[in-house]
Amino acid sequence: MRVLFLVQYPRLAPSPRYRVYQLAPWLESVGVKCDIEPLIGESDYATARSSGKYLGKSRMLATGFVRRVSALLRSRKYDLVYVLKGAFPYGPPLIEQLLSACNVPVIYDFDDAIHIHKKSCSHRLLDYLKSTRRVSQVAAMASRVVVPNEYLANFAREFNANVTVVPEAEDTERLIPRKPHENGSKLVIGWVGSSSTAKYLTLIEEALRTVCDRFSNVILRVIGGQFAARGVRTELVDWKFEREIQQFHNLDIGIMPLPLEEWSKGKSGCKLRQYMAAGVPGVGTAIGYNLELIDHGRTGFLATTQDEWVECLTKLIESAALRNRVAQAARRDVEQRFALNVIGPQLESAIRETVNEFQNRRRTGRTAA
Repeated sequence: MRVLFLVQYPRLAPSPRYRVYQLAPWLESVGVKCDIEPLIGESDYATARSSGKYLGKSRMLATGFVRRVSALLRSRKYDLVYVLKGAFPYGPPLIEQLLSACNVPVIYDFDDAIHIHKKSCSHRLLDYLKSTRRVSQVAAMASRVVVPNEYLANFAREFNANVTVVPEAEDTERLIPRKPHENGSKLVIGWVGSSSTAKYLTLIEEALRTVCDRFSNVILRVIGGQFAARGVRTELVDWKFEREIQQFHNLDIGIMPLPLEEWSKGKSGCKLRQYMAAGVPGVGTAIGYNLELIDHGRTGFLATTQDEWVECLTKLIESAALRNRVAQAARRDVEQRFALNVIGPQLESAIRETVNEFQNRRRTGRTAA
């Protein structure tokens, strides 16, 4: 079986890495040949994620569109085309419409609430060319929709009856657990993300200030974004894929604040799950998939108000034994629920079922004719 995966970004980007790239070797091992074609290549990824530079971005998009047309012409060679978020992010879903006309089964995967408009920090002008309606349009024409959580599944079911939930996987052989930490001269609360999501740290600024005032050895380490707040001792560190594991291991506590809004319900707990896999006790906002991901007090902590954030962080700061106990339970939970050999079969099943259903319909149609 041959599958063509159309993703928007290279392996460095979280969405295609977690939804496609890291699962491809497992799929290959069970006989699913995977060809992955990003719209934007690795050499252009940094430019694509930066602010401005619209001339360069326009060139990249034009080149990417040509690649998509080439993929369209080759699509009949594949048993299935798997589209992550969209074959092309702007304008109408032309590529998906043409794929449907080519009589090729299509799985549409979206792992964020991209049907809700969220202003981009890096390419605001191009936002005017992006329509949230394209999500429902592509979902309606796809053979199957695959999403990582029930919130997105419920939305997708409004347009397609064939919806499968496949959670995000974690490569537990790559992201190994750190050694237990003891109380030291410095205790690091860490946040890992990007420039577009670092703004959510302001949501718990008051709690972070209280914790830093209460504990003189606590610092906040921001990896991959920019943040500064009065009274919050902060270190800024660049995120690097090749250093990611060590960056996680150097944390004592990991945090994932989210706004209390509908968009957050589409998130799949990536940061929290990474902390869990790395053996770092995590605290996240009590909303959406975080409520399914975390067993409060056992595999992590959930908070909503500033006082709750302070309470959860204080418990973990004061007790190295609690941090290590939560970290170990969280790691076991990830191994049991999100390892590649757990999620891989779920994705394989969705792919094979879609191909088989499509072929059966086609045979039945020919027989009826």
